[in-house]
Amino acid sequence: MQSEKYIRSNAGNMADYLKADFDSIKGVVIAVFAGLLLMYAGFQALPEESTPLLAKVMCLLSLTIATAGVGAYAGRRLTGLLPAIGLLILSIIGMFIIRSAGGGFAATGLLMGWGFINGMMLGPLVAFAVSEEGPGIVLQALTGTTAVMLVTGVIAMATGINFSFLMPLLMIALIGLIVVGLVRIFVKFSRTVNLVYSGIGMLVFSGFFLLNFFRISRSENTWERAVDSTISLYLSFANFFTMLLQFMLSSRRR
Repeated sequence: MQSEKYIRSNAGNMADYLKADFDSIKGVVIAVFAGLLLMYAGFQALPEESTPLLAKVMCLLSLTIATAGVGAYAGRRLTGLLPAIGLLILSIIGMFIIRSAGGGFAATGLLMGWGFINGMMLGPLVAFAVSEEGPGIVLQALTGTTAVMLVTGVIAMATGINFSFLMPLLMIALIGLIVVGLVRIFVKFSRTVNLVYSGIGMLVFSGFFLLNFFRISRSENTWERAVDSTISLYLSFANFFTMLLQFMLSSRRR
């Protein structure tokens, strides 16, 4: 009973800490959203072909990541498999709905809602990381993920290499990661195994970054295509972030 009270007390303290943290940066969050929405509106007002596809994708990706951050805060107290499964189903259905909505304002609104749902799935992991190591580890993982995405983007866009040959290998590796990830729900792995798993995951999603940016470089410059590319790129970003954060948490344990 005492241990349960201790856990609940810690959870409550963590929730209060996160709420205070969010309240302190609320103005910054609103300003970021306002800036991103203004940039998006400006891009939409221009002729479609005048804005490069990559700029469209980066604008939409920034909005999606921003709403995912809010979703992660909203989902910080989620526990159990049922909410996770429900959110996963909503995310999968949402991808099809967004892709059928074209490339207008409705599609962008749906994309932001989809980002919020996906962010909620990350909420418990982010909250756990903050409780264990402080908010710095989350910022480091976010910075590292952004850096890897930008480096792979430059490689894919500048070299002109056809990275489509990676697709079969990446899909096989992804299936392996999913299978092992399901096993991890029921079996406690050692620190070493967790490090290896997360390291392989980062390699796999680095490959998906290369593939995503290669496809962007060869795609038609339309908002519809930008929305589709943003979905794929966000999934790579979120999964790499998850793997990197797990790797950092495991590496700091003894």
